[in-house]
Amino acid sequence: MPSQTQEFVTSLQPMQPTESREQLKRNLAAEVLRTAGKFRLAAFGYSMLPTLWPGEILTIQAQTLEQVQPSEVVLFSREGRFFIHRVVRKVKTGPEARLITRGDALPAVDATVFPIEFLGKIVSVRCGDRDIPVPACTPWRRFMGLALTYSVHLRSLGMRWHAWRSAVSRAKSRLATEHT
Repeated sequence: MPSQTQEFVTSLQPMQPTESREQLKRNLAAEVLRTAGKFRLAAFGYSMLPTLWPGEILTIQAQTLEQVQPSEVVLFSREGRFFIHRVVRKVKTGPEARLITRGDALPAVDATVFPIEFLGKIVSVRCGDRDIPVPACTPWRRFMGLALTYSVHLRSLGMRWHAWRSAVSRAKSRLATEHT
């Protein structure tokens, strides 16, 4: 009889969630992308500075890994996290293609992106009231990205400048719509 009581008491303990809230959000976003073909996501982190800033709204479109070209920015999932990095090159080993990616502000490439990790391509960035194509990674952007990565003070100034510039852009956009 004591073993039955022990089983009952054990079953009353709160169940531990198998997935965190953030993991559930990522899984839902990946499923929406697979079924709807497109979704929007806010950028997070500094690895793509100054091309993409934290908080910018990105439009991701479902594509196959074979459709992606070097220099395009992609979304992939690894170790329970989303990564948005630029394709440096495609490699073909055996029957399937793989991607070599890197954040514009990072010095080294990522581990190879496998087809199972690949989710889609970033097709636009929301800028004020319009969507613009993802900017190219010019030598100047690359230099600035590395500088922003290595200097916390420069990154802090850059984040403040970007916030100010975004606020001015939103204000101009509101004024333009009020006068039309």
